[in-house]
Amino acid sequence: MMIRKAMLLAAGFGTRLKPLTDTTPKPLLPLDGHRLIDYPLTFLKRSGIENIMINLHHLGSQIREYVGDGKRYELTVHYSEEAQILGTGGGIKKAGVFFGNDPFIVMNSDSLMEGNVQVIIDHHDSSQADATLVVRRLSPGDPYNSVARDEQGFVLGFGNGDVFYTGLMVMGPKLLKILPPADRPSCLVKDGFLPLLKAGGRITTFLHEGYWNDVGTPERYEQAKRDVAEGNLRLIKE
Repeated sequence: MMIRKAMLLAAGFGTRLKPLTDTTPKPLLPLDGHRLIDYPLTFLKRSGIENIMINLHHLGSQIREYVGDGKRYELTVHYSEEAQILGTGGGIKKAGVFFGNDPFIVMNSDSLMEGNVQVIIDHHDSSQADATLVVRRLSPGDPYNSVARDEQGFVLGFGNGDVFYTGLMVMGPKLLKILPPADRPSCLVKDGFLPLLKAGGRITTFLHEGYWNDVGTPERYEQAKRDVAEGNLRLIKE
């Protein structure tokens, strides 16, 4: 299976990184001479993605001005403007026509990750699942909601699990269709994953063990700066 389209979620307020995000959207925060959004765009390009849809709300014009049409990343970039913020589910649903009936990648615009999406796509294809969530093992004290899986890695539910969802996934047309109408805010987990499971859909997981940082807090932002300085995050320089 070949997937050439992705959705990059960039509409959020970055509340936990205030006051940095009062005048700068989180995807444009600086990191080693680049901006945070440069990393997922580079990651997706190196994984074979060609067309990317970016949703915009908070200070979205700055993101549009910085990324432009995507040519300098060797990508074609499109934008979905949200007059009101639509959440993780609503933002994807609003841009759904762009993806049609084909599977596509969903990724957060503040995610720093190394690896290759094609391996995840191959796993998704072989599992015949409706969606594949990229997960990591939970460590004591991690603030993330857990995902419960069976022995084959298929999702049983959310909570009481040993892994958490990283924000990167392969999304199939069945999950896109089950999300609420595009004109209303919705949550990918509550309004997408859970109804899909209830309807008999299959969601599998892919365990990612390479570098990952969601840059969701000042502490994780500082960690990202240290990781670049120490050579633990090499994506842009490779």
